[in-house]
Amino acid sequence: MHLFSRRNRAPHLGKYPMEKIKRVPKTTTYISDDVPRVPKRANFFNRAMLGDLGPKAKRERPRFVNKIPFARAMGKMCGKHLPMHGGEVLDTKAPLPDDLTERANHFKSLCYFLNADVVGTCEVPDHAWYSHDEQGNEIKPYHKYAIVVLVDQGFDTLDAASGDDWISNAQSFRGYMWGSNIACTVAEYIRQLGYSARAHTNFDSDVLHIPLVMLAGLGELSRIGEVVLNPFIGPRFKSTVITTDMPLAADQPIDFGLQDFCSKCMKCAVECPANAISFGDKVMFNGYEMWKPDVAKCTAYRVTNSKGGGCGRCMKMCPFNKEGLLAHRIALWAAIKIPVLRGLLARMDDWFGYGKRNEKKKWWWDLEVVDKKITVPDAVNKRDLTKGAKAPTEQRLGLYPADTIPAADRKEAQAVDRKEGIRRYDQALAENVARRAQEKAQVK
Repeated sequence: MHLFSRRNRAPHLGKYPMEKIKRVPKTTTYISDDVPRVPKRANFFNRAMLGDLGPKAKRERPRFVNKIPFARAMGKMCGKHLPMHGGEVLDTKAPLPDDLTERANHFKSLCYFLNADVVGTCEVPDHAWYSHDEQGNEIKPYHKYAIVVLVDQGFDTLDAASGDDWISNAQSFRGYMWGSNIACTVAEYIRQLGYSARAHTNFDSDVLHIPLVMLAGLGELSRIGEVVLNPFIGPRFKSTVITTDMPLAADQPIDFGLQDFCSKCMKCAVECPANAISFGDKVMFNGYEMWKPDVAKCTAYRVTNSKGGGCGRCMKMCPFNKEGLLAHRIALWAAIKIPVLRGLLARMDDWFGYGKRNEKKKWWWDLEVVDKKITVPDAVNKRDLTKGAKAPTEQRLGLYPADTIPAADRKEAQAVDRKEGIRRYDQALAENVARRAQEKAQVK
């Protein structure tokens, strides 16, 4: 893409050739017709804050971002945006084109003008709205359309990192901060045009981003689990959303062969320091057929990581986390277009040593805030590529579906029942394996 001039490229297309990726009527992740809505109390970072993951996670949750000076600085900027998520709508509607595609292209161009990396539009299904806010108040869906924006967390910095060292949270907040800036600006602009709009960011969102990222045609759900991969920036992004009542043309979901690729590549599962990513088959979870991670294990590791801030090691190690070389574009093309090569390409990622830390790119200081003093941390995660690892003979993962979530207004801790979670996971896995076998038998 970068070998050719972009002067003749329409601004709504952005810098990545997403228009060349296959579009499909439905997401490649099967989504049932009975997806339950969940309260914000279901978010495992909220559960950690309230003590559901134990006293250590409760203690560390408020500081796991703030213990890193740079991440704290960006977090404060995000906090300043909170009053701008919503706002008054101009009384008079602007004379806009009736063509909904022209409208959608206008807002995509605007987002790219504001430095978004990938942008799409979709309609918002009811199940993508949280059911209740943090106080337990009911949320009724209030907008039909969404503009979904992806912001790259920065390849060079991630190239130098382990994924769970002292730059991890700062990389996340680079995406959150810039995404918040874009979303709040676009939402206010829409309100100035006479339509209702609201920004939904990491700091405050009434919608679940993952289904909207898929529906807007920006990626497919991956083995990592609750992470969508984009064909050009992989999982290396944060999302932000603007919902509105302004009618817009919707994009279709995409299919670039990721379900098949992820079925053959286990790299994220091998490299996960919390052993929270599944080596096995998909399961049905809250209406989605997906490789479901153990979110309790993942969250606990991220908030209590004592050798870094948070964790994005799966993102670091993913074969789709590439940038810069023509060879990477060729490999991407092959992974999309030639299914028989996908297993080989996944193994080649290890052969060429992708995932090692590129220390030439390290620019940040490893610093930690302890008792209001900035110190040099005692330890730093310096993980490198794990070669030759195999799937374990047994993996114990927990599944915590909608019916296990604490009441929306519950402020007291409700400990995660790990034993029941493991039972639920094993049951869901067995049911899905049996269903797949039955489907294959019917085809024969």
